Amino acid sequence: MAKFKLPPISPLIGSHPVSYIRTLWGRKIERKHYLKTLLTSIVVLVSSLFQWYEKIYYSFKCRTFKLKSDPVFIIGHWRTGTTFLHNLISQDSQMGYVTTYQTVFPNNLKSKFLFRTIMRALIPEKRPGDNVRLNVAFPQEEEFALTNINPLNYYQFMYFPKDYAEYYDKYIRMNGLSDKVYSKWKRDYKRMVKKAMMNTGGNIPLLKNPCNTGRLKVMLDMYPEAKFIFILRNPVIVFLSSKKFFTELLPTLWFHSASKEELEEMIFEIYDQLIHDYLETKSLIPTQNLIEIKFEDYEKEPLSFLKDLYEQFGIPDFENAKPVFMEYVERMAGYRKNTYVISRTLLDRIIDRWGFSMDLWDYKVPENIEVI
Repeated sequence: MAKFKLPPISPLIGSHPVSYIRTLWGRKIERKHYLKTLLTSIVVLVSSLFQWYEKIYYSFKCRTFKLKSDPVFIIGHWRTGTTFLHNLISQDSQMGYVTTYQTVFPNNLKSKFLFRTIMRALIPEKRPGDNVRLNVAFPQEEEFALTNINPLNYYQFMYFPKDYAEYYDKYIRMNGLSDKVYSKWKRDYKRMVKKAMMNTGGNIPLLKNPCNTGRLKVMLDMYPEAKFIFILRNPVIVFLSSKKFFTELLPTLWFHSASKEELEEMIFEIYDQLIHDYLETKSLIPTQNLIEIKFEDYEKEPLSFLKDLYEQFGIPDFENAKPVFMEYVERMAGYRKNTYVISRTLLDRIIDRWGFSMDLWDYKVPENIEVI
């Protein structure tokens, strides 16, 4: 029997209608994506009927809700191991986080009994590009949720990849935003975090978002005592992994196409900007509130790293959480990583464009990739 194929639909289905319109407004939508646009628009309209109840329910709660702890932000370029660390630390019941459901339907938490069923039918069992398991209750990057709340967010590049440079300048560097628009963005972010904590419980907001690597000033403006974990990884692996991930994921999301060459240039340019923005602003973080770790080191002894992290950040009860950490690490022990073959020409381009990062953190060309 042939497997039923789901109709094309976008993660924008849970958007606020105004945010949805502003995300699409003035952007080129290719003819082959008209059906996706239509079906997504229909679900946006349906979900919006329930959003008035959401707004009323959380209006007072968000005004009176106080965070019990400063957030812990996991930052670093995409494909550096942020997801593994996010999923691992979230095993501790002290942690609250934005769920995968909330990222798609951030305006429909009170009606999730309905839209959670829709989402379960739509999301794949594993993430395209790296086979990481997906589930509506798992932790997820909050940038997806922000895009469905407020259109001033970088993940619009996943829908319109040709416009990535504009999105980076406006919504990571926040250039050209008025004080009013900037203040609303911060309010929306804080409200989203509060709703996440009410939704998942816990005392410590655990947030993972590569975009925040270049937004340190903004994050510190909102949460001056926030803690940051910056993960880095061999740039050659980061490029190859990013290329595979975006090549397999983005076509399922975008409303206009981008060529292989355009995607490669996007990866090169954004890494360069994100890492330099981080390096230029990380001194704003108090020393005791920042941890930098190589993925290669963290992967070898994750529990030892977590113990040091809990101690430095003053997070209590590591020993109580250690058994669930061990269980998760053991469960993930059989995870198979991607293997890569790379041309000498492309490898030389990576070294030329990202050599500054390899030199800074003492990385060499990995021995486990095949160069042809």
